Amino acid sequence: MTSRNIEVMQDIELYRYLLDLESPWTVERIKLDIIEQRVDVWAAHAEGLRWACPECGASVPLYEHAPERTWRHLDSCQFETFLHARPPRINCKDHGVLQVRLPWADKKARFTALFERLAIDVLGLGDAKGATKILRISWDEAWNIMERAVSRGLTRKKKRMSKIIGVDEKSVGKGHDYITLVNDVEPAAVEYIGDDRRQESLDGYFARFSEKKRAQNKAVGVDIWDPYLASIRNHVPRAGKKIVFDRYHLMTHMAKAVDEVRKEEHR
Repeated sequence: MTSRNIEVMQDIELYRYLLDLESPWTVERIKLDIIEQRVDVWAAHAEGLRWACPECGASVPLYEHAPERTWRHLDSCQFETFLHARPPRINCKDHGVLQVRLPWADKKARFTALFERLAIDVLGLGDAKGATKILRISWDEAWNIMERAVSRGLTRKKKRMSKIIGVDEKSVGKGHDYITLVNDVEPAAVEYIGDDRRQESLDGYFARFSEKKRAQNKAVGVDIWDPYLASIRNHVPRAGKKIVFDRYHLMTHMAKAVDEVRKEEHR
């Protein structure tokens, strides 16, 4: 033991609670680095266990362990805290060799679920740059957490055709790069994001629903953009009676038409 690295054996039960570890997982050992203000915790499990296949749920004995991985956890006493473990793998007769589900994090996550929950709350209260300073993570890590949260939300979200939707494009990055946004107007929620602003960009949204479901739509708010209009007419039954042009773009087109007539009359 040195003054820099301290093996903290007496706090194993405390960190088992802080990490929310449940049987068969427990804390094996803890190392405290005072200079780096860092705590490293190693989790382990009992021997001779059977594990559930992540695909079918079948009970399968341990096949091997994956290499050790590290997850960032919530800070403890202002010390950055990291969880280490070797994820178990099973050999399912139907699905082959797979890593079992870990109770503290998703399959490809670099942070524990508890840390991501805090990060999402902080990111929701301000801008990403400010949140990275509070959480002590990088910009890329912050965006990765947000993308994972959106992905989880979309997976759980029940697919339904919104009765009133708004369709618009949004410029992203530099130059003329666009994405297509479909919003459910009544709860004011984003339902779909497509690359570019082509007809195919919007086709991807409608393709998720049957014709019967698409018929439930009552109105589509959209600007006067031919690729979007073509997609709506191809997929929404009685589209001609449901299209509502965006006021801003409609007035822009009208003002341009009036200006062209004025110029022609002047000539």
